[in-house]
Amino acid sequence: MSYRIHVIDDEPIIHDIISRILKDKDYEIDFSTNIEESLEKHKTKQYDLVLLDLMIPGTSGIQIFNELKKIDSDVKVIIMTAYGTLETAVKAVEMGAIDYVNKPFDNEHLINTIEKALFSEEKKDIEELKTSFEGSVYFHNIVGKSNAIKEVIAKIKKVAKTNSTVLIYGESGTGKELVARAIHMESLRSTQPFVVAYSAPDELFESNLFGHKKGAFTGAIADKIGLIEVAKGGTLFFDDVATVPLQTQVKLLRVIQEKEYIVLGDTKVRKADVRVIAATNQELNELVEKGEFREDLYYRLNVIRIEIPPLRERKEDIPLLADFFISKYSEINGKKIEGIDDSALDYLMNYHWPGNVRELENVIESMVVLSEKSILTKNDIPLEKRYSSIPFLYNLLELNGTPLKDKVEQLKEYLILKALKKANGVQKKAAEMLGMKSTTFNEMLKRLNLPSGKKSDNSD
Repeated sequence: MSYRIHVIDDEPIIHDIISRILKDKDYEIDFSTNIEESLEKHKTKQYDLVLLDLMIPGTSGIQIFNELKKIDSDVKVIIMTAYGTLETAVKAVEMGAIDYVNKPFDNEHLINTIEKALFSEEKKDIEELKTSFEGSVYFHNIVGKSNAIKEVIAKIKKVAKTNSTVLIYGESGTGKELVARAIHMESLRSTQPFVVAYSAPDELFESNLFGHKKGAFTGAIADKIGLIEVAKGGTLFFDDVATVPLQTQVKLLRVIQEKEYIVLGDTKVRKADVRVIAATNQELNELVEKGEFREDLYYRLNVIRIEIPPLRERKEDIPLLADFFISKYSEINGKKIEGIDDSALDYLMNYHWPGNVRELENVIESMVVLSEKSILTKNDIPLEKRYSSIPFLYNLLELNGTPLKDKVEQLKEYLILKALKKANGVQKKAAEMLGMKSTTFNEMLKRLNLPSGKKSDNSD
């Protein structure tokens, strides 16, 4: 017997992935990308199971679920999403969903979930769902399973429903704005705006923040609404609060403490109905000691502090992040990248990532765009990342479980590329630096699948 499965997801790459995962199964699979198409198919065909994405532009998975039930009250549905919240998942199960799976998919888990849904009438227990969701590796685009990132997520959930000011600390590229957005989305203000206040020169910063009246200063040719008004009822996020000018800091303190402000060029006191979240990659207490940051503002901001660990301290999250970014940039660029091999992942795990998650995302995007294969390999990693001297040599000397022969191969690659770079790409000169014959050097380049450079200098 061939089972009929209907996949409803707006991303064509998800259709391809599911097709590949289920290619050996005796299933008849139909695909839809929107509510109209999916409902039309259900009116003309009976399905044994529906895989339904929660986030579909112009509607929602919950809305589609409701409409499907009007056509077939016994419809079996598995919810899919990369961006869901516990509340949405529970609502879907309460409506009758059989189960819940996260994207990117674990192939075996998806197959097992589908088979369980087809061959059993058992639904996911609400409490079981809550337990499994708490251990989920995706939370409002925050990806990770390390204890360090789980602690961050747990703290977000604790503080989100309050109205307290939050200070987010982390190195550049760790995802401070992601954390701020997650707090907003979990808060009671989630239906109202999330507004980011970026750094700017003194007068422009105050104008952006508070707004101004026509004629307030040279160039103020019309009234302007400030970000505090734009964010009314929602969250105002300062992406680098350490750069707020000193003369503006006292006014920001008033916004937080008194919940009021004055538009530039006006005398009327206005209410500031915003929750303030601030981020910094500098220790504000040290700036206070230097007289570069107001002490009273520091204490008002530092009510609740969330520290985001650098990527080098949560390397177990790198495989998950890599999968997440591969899926993201494959879809954006119309590529069919299925994953990354162990050799490439080993390099990513051993790199020190000074730019943190942002740097990893940029590297994965580059690999996806430039690769012509379905599986990314170490040769797709930009050379400047693969052989960043100090961290590379440090990791090479670490006893981290990498076999000796692999370390020797890595060292060979490093020295060959370094010599080639120093020789301006001329193989003959690079070979001489390593005390090798040109033919041997060329053979090693081919065997290691490295850039060949030039066999000789034109001046020779």
